[in-house]
Amino acid sequence: MEKYNLIPELLLKKTAEGDHVAFRAFYDIVYPVVYQFVRCFLSASEDCREVVSEVFYVIWKHRESLVTVENLKSWLFIVCRNEVYHFLKQKEKYNFVSIDDMPVELQIDTTDAEFIDDEMLVIYRKAVEALPPRCKLIFLMAKEEQMKYREIAEVLSITEGSVAQQMNNAIRKITEIVKRQYAESNYKT
Repeated sequence: MEKYNLIPELLLKKTAEGDHVAFRAFYDIVYPVVYQFVRCFLSASEDCREVVSEVFYVIWKHRESLVTVENLKSWLFIVCRNEVYHFLKQKEKYNFVSIDDMPVELQIDTTDAEFIDDEMLVIYRKAVEALPPRCKLIFLMAKEEQMKYREIAEVLSITEGSVAQQMNNAIRKITEIVKRQYAESNYKT
């Protein structure tokens, strides 16, 4: 079997011509990046794998138009974002709770410092989850994916100023929620 040792852009062009081997090589190279990006939006590994599969299905399905892709990274993030939104919309439509998602309480001995760190992490995660969807997306792209404002603006088709404004809103809201939750937890003790 012929194996391509080319950069992803060239593999994408070969894929556009219907080359299965090039597509498999592209998949092998790009899969970790796609999975990591999808993981920013979805916490369940099974959901991530499902969305990543859909992303590569979309790539193969629309392979003839791949020759027009200029910025591969941005294009991949846009495809991922769209598939995550589609997945979440479908999941919301059939809102069900998996047994794997059911909370399980474990008795674990921890020191006070570890408990406080864990508690703050939980409060922080809840604060991020409470952000409006677009604000949350921008915050996660900047903080988790370490993307620059320019890259985020390009992927989301908005201005860098909008990205900066959303980041300021996210940080302000997270700070307010963390302060409020922390004050409430200290008041209860």
